[in-house]
Amino acid sequence: MLDGGTPEITEATRARAGTRPTWREVALVTLTVLTAYTTAISWQVQAVSYPLFRAVGSNDFAAYHQQYNEDILWPVLIPGFPTVIACGLFFWIRPDRVARLAAAAVTASGIITLLLTLFWAIPLHDRLDLIGPDAATIDSLLQANLLRSVMLTACTVLLGWIVLRGSRQDRRELAI
Repeated sequence: MLDGGTPEITEATRARAGTRPTWREVALVTLTVLTAYTTAISWQVQAVSYPLFRAVGSNDFAAYHQQYNEDILWPVLIPGFPTVIACGLFFWIRPDRVARLAAAAVTASGIITLLLTLFWAIPLHDRLDLIGPDAATIDSLLQANLLRSVMLTACTVLLGWIVLRGSRQDRRELAI
């Protein structure tokens, strides 16, 4: 309540009243879609792209890996980095209705995914650029990506649950 006995109008109150979604609700849905896309790409990389590194001969690997690095800019890097950074910030940009524990889990998965990328996967790609198609390096790259894929999957499931839970709550309130 405000000083005059008037109920305080919060983001959650506006959302329940059926007004336009807040920027935080739009960000939540957008982040959910981007995280699902990034998760799908991560599993494709795990199942197809990285295993193909083993099929490229030593003489052709440098050119192949260079082309791979150039080709992933738009489908992987441009959506992926902002997605994991936004997940890492989710605790602070979440809608009011999102529980702190759920937001903290999304944030943790984003931060862990970003750290795995910056400090494990990227250095392995740099190593492949230097030494070529080394089996141990490719195996380590697959391990790093598996952890990223699992973290992104957990994040996608949690964000999807948050969105669905909110939409169910909105429908129940509209029925009343």
